[in-house]
Amino acid sequence: MGDPVDPQSSSGRKCDRDASATTCACELIDSASTGIQALERLTERETRVLGLLATGVSNRCISRALGVSERTIKAHVTRILDKLEVQSRLQAALAYIFSRWQTCPDLALAARDPIDADARRPD
Repeated sequence: MGDPVDPQSSSGRKCDRDASATTCACELIDSASTGIQALERLTERETRVLGLLATGVSNRCISRALGVSERTIKAHVTRILDKLEVQSRLQAALAYIFSRWQTCPDLALAARDPIDADARRPD
């Protein structure tokens, strides 16, 4: 077994990966926060595309859902990333999801306490 503080040991590499993942996650959340503020810059169509993108579907699925070409969706996604000042689809999706979370009390409540949220929801 290697020394736990030895950077060549498996635990040393694991710690480095964990620290890197934490840093990456924090940067991702920070960029999504910036994107939230920029959501107002999106057109109605771009917002619709972003909403579908946030569900994790492909450009092809989005194009079929909206009845436009995949190339058009790619152009929308490029403009969305530029307007939100983010680098990836994931960052854009997080900005969209976080913004919806902030504006939907039921969603925020469900995330904190899913059982309590279900109990309060009228049938």
